[in-house]
Amino acid sequence: MGFNDLRDFLDALDERGMLRVVEGADWNLEIGAISQMMQETPENPVLLFDKIPGYPKGFRVLTNMLNSPKKQALALGLQHNLPDLEIAQLMKERRRETASIPPREVSTGPVMENQDRGDKVNILKFPTAKWRTLEGGRYIGTTTLVINRDPDEGWVNMGTYRQMIHDEKTVGFFVEPHHHGMIIAKKYWARGKACPVVAVYGQQAELFLASTASSPWGKSELDVAGAMAGHPIEIVKGPLTGLPIPANAEIAIEGEVPPPEVDSRPEGPYREWPGYYSQEPHPQPVIHIKAIYYRNDPILTGPHQNNRNISVGPVAHAGIAVWEALEKSALPGIRGVWAHANGLFIVISLKQAFAGHAKMALLNAVGARGSNSAYRYYVAVDEDIDPSNLNDVLWAMTTRCLPEQQIDIVRGTVSTRVDPIMSPQKRDTWDLTCGRVLIDACKPFEWMDQFGKHMTFTPEYERQVREKWSFLVKDGRGKHK
Repeated sequence: MGFNDLRDFLDALDERGMLRVVEGADWNLEIGAISQMMQETPENPVLLFDKIPGYPKGFRVLTNMLNSPKKQALALGLQHNLPDLEIAQLMKERRRETASIPPREVSTGPVMENQDRGDKVNILKFPTAKWRTLEGGRYIGTTTLVINRDPDEGWVNMGTYRQMIHDEKTVGFFVEPHHHGMIIAKKYWARGKACPVVAVYGQQAELFLASTASSPWGKSELDVAGAMAGHPIEIVKGPLTGLPIPANAEIAIEGEVPPPEVDSRPEGPYREWPGYYSQEPHPQPVIHIKAIYYRNDPILTGPHQNNRNISVGPVAHAGIAVWEALEKSALPGIRGVWAHANGLFIVISLKQAFAGHAKMALLNAVGARGSNSAYRYYVAVDEDIDPSNLNDVLWAMTTRCLPEQQIDIVRGTVSTRVDPIMSPQKRDTWDLTCGRVLIDACKPFEWMDQFGKHMTFTPEYERQVREKWSFLVKDGRGKHK
């Protein structure tokens, strides 16, 4: 099972040589630049920044926490020294074994060790970084949780929405219009009320992974996080909002989001997950902070990626979400799903059972998370192709796909405002539609048995060799196992 809090996870990383403490780095660009530099190394350690100039010792920043499948598996208490696709399979099975475990309310928790209200509220007391050169400000909301409650149905939503710091008592509330958090906020605004919210900046991995997994309407991501952890998430009832606050979180705020006509402020640009700065500064709603809660020696979590080539936490779950949707359909033979290029490139491996099997899988995949993403390319490959191995996928695309027969475009699907290919005109009119490319890179079903053979060794023999000779392979620290 997973860990009780973020600090237990850091202890486990440290025991395995996967954690690096960095002292003296500046919040202004330097923390972000070091994080990018280190994730491009074979070691790719988790980084814990301390003694940040201008801040007390112990006010720390954590980066690169979940930017590899192995880190994600370790965070969830799963076997992590496995091939990436096998890790994704274990993560999917964990989610399926227990669909939900509701949180458990407790009277207090470590997050309540320090409490600032009224004039004492100052979100700038934490060493929030300016992560990259062209960003419009300091973003405390990157690996964050934003929690609000539907006023009609009473269920609790938890999502990851970015937040730029405007001043010591105000942060941004940038949420796409079709995301549950914004739909809920609009219900309050329609009644002339501010939307109560909780935001969390530093938490156990299950909470962040669940918050990015797009649960169905009406199902709380807190329940999903409990399922991932294998036990209820302990929560404290917010003194001001009544909303749940993860008891073992590092930093949390309570506040409210007034209607945009009451208070909106220019926000952005921010280098979003597709790898581009999403837009020029544009008025967005804000959170008025009423209270701040934090642990002694608090840890602020930062982005999991800085480089366009890195696959990170949400990416693994993007592939798993499509995989789950395909298994719930009537289609047989799904062997695995993987998301490349920060989730923009979805690959499905399947064992063909009938003509049109690959096309049906592609169409089902487009509908799996189409309303919540900018996923652009969907590729189907045969079961002998590892969808997590991009070289294998490209080999299948270049040797098994006839473009004039096996490539289609589905138009008019919904994307996101941070999609870099979305024109300024479409953003201004909130027309966030786009096309998606479907690529059938499978052998032609009609004469599949006559297709050229390519096997080198049987999978069973490869597994035997890997187990027998594993000591020849270097681990993440550059040492032979």
